[in-house]
Amino acid sequence: MKKRIGVTTALAMSLGFGSVFGGADEASASKLSDLENRQYKIESEHSTIKDKIEEKKQTITELRNQQERISAEIKKLDQSITKTEKQIREKQKEIADTKAEIEELKKKIAELKKRIEERNVVLAERARTIQENGGSASYIDVLLGAKSFSDFISRANAVTTLVNADKEILEQQEKDKAELEASEKKLKEKLSSLESMLADLEKMKEGLNKKKAEKNEVMQQLATEEDKAHNQKLGLEEEQQLLASQKSSIQQAIASEKERIKKEEEARKERERLAREQAQKEREQAAAREKESQAQASAAAEAPAKEETKVASASRSSDTPAVSSGMFMRPAEGHLSSGFGHRSLGNHKGIDIANSVSVPIVAAADGVVSRSYYSSSYGNAIFISHSINGKVYTTVYAHMSERVVQSGEVSKGQVIGYMGNTGRSYGQHLHFEIHEGPWTQSKENAVDPAKYINF
Repeated sequence: MKKRIGVTTALAMSLGFGSVFGGADEASASKLSDLENRQYKIESEHSTIKDKIEEKKQTITELRNQQERISAEIKKLDQSITKTEKQIREKQKEIADTKAEIEELKKKIAELKKRIEERNVVLAERARTIQENGGSASYIDVLLGAKSFSDFISRANAVTTLVNADKEILEQQEKDKAELEASEKKLKEKLSSLESMLADLEKMKEGLNKKKAEKNEVMQQLATEEDKAHNQKLGLEEEQQLLASQKSSIQQAIASEKERIKKEEEARKERERLAREQAQKEREQAAAREKESQAQASAAAEAPAKEETKVASASRSSDTPAVSSGMFMRPAEGHLSSGFGHRSLGNHKGIDIANSVSVPIVAAADGVVSRSYYSSSYGNAIFISHSINGKVYTTVYAHMSERVVQSGEVSKGQVIGYMGNTGRSYGQHLHFEIHEGPWTQSKENAVDPAKYINF
């Protein structure tokens, strides 16, 4: 930056501070230096925003990677839940089957117990009969009823067989009963084990569902953060586009200023050459000629200014604000419908001037059009960059019905458009902002225009 200022200073010295045009040359050099300073600031801001955009891109990529990882984990959890649910259904079926087996065994045990009890009644009846007859009366009657010894032997064998058969039946029944009860106990143990396994599976499923809910919540948070990062990136990109437009306008202004300085330098040299030739020819009349030359130069300088004033006066009607003193002038005629600061719809970063007719909008100060475009919020809008007393300012004119300038330099009081109701607007008015520095998306440099303009 110091090198740029040094070059500009050297150029100003080469143009000659001692000549009658020294003041103008110094002003030109100062203006060029201001433009270069503004270009440097815009380039610096542009670089910063570019870095921020890259950071947002990296943040978005990281958030997407995290979402992909969590999505894979949720998929695994879904698979585990599906597997667990299948195992739960299998265990539930096993429990139902085991319960059915237990019920079937209970029925068999009940039937066996009934048969044992019935046989016990018969055997008890037999024992009671024997007791009442003084021992084995029934069996003795059977034996004494034999007609021969062989018949006696046969009857004795039959009695023994009956007694043994009764005993075996009782023993078998008791054995069957014990086996059934053992089976019932085993099935009950199996049922208890299955119910315990089912409880564990259901607890596992509950844990998996909880983890899945937590993952889904994290996914929602990541999606929200990604959406926020996208919106911030879009805001930065819009700011980057605006800075690019401002940079292009500044570059055009610098090129124009350099060309103007070059032409002024050539004109100055030509005037000096003519003056030297005239001095050689008529030294004695140098003073008169110099006076005449100055008078002609003054008349030539005043003629365009008078013509410009005449044209401006002719073109300006009562609807066009008169150029006033001070850093900034009123940009349009009308009444102040909304001031700077907080209001019901949010923080108002400018003021609104309303009028029943579409009056002209003028530049509040000399400057360079950094952007002339249409946006969904501002409607037809123009941004003008100003360099005043070594400081950079930006003015914004929004909701215009028509923009009559697109780029380049504008002068204070020059018509740049007409009042309208475009964009996010409710009624015909001009939304006017002043920023102490370059315009940014956050509008942190915005100040109340009433600080500079008496409304």
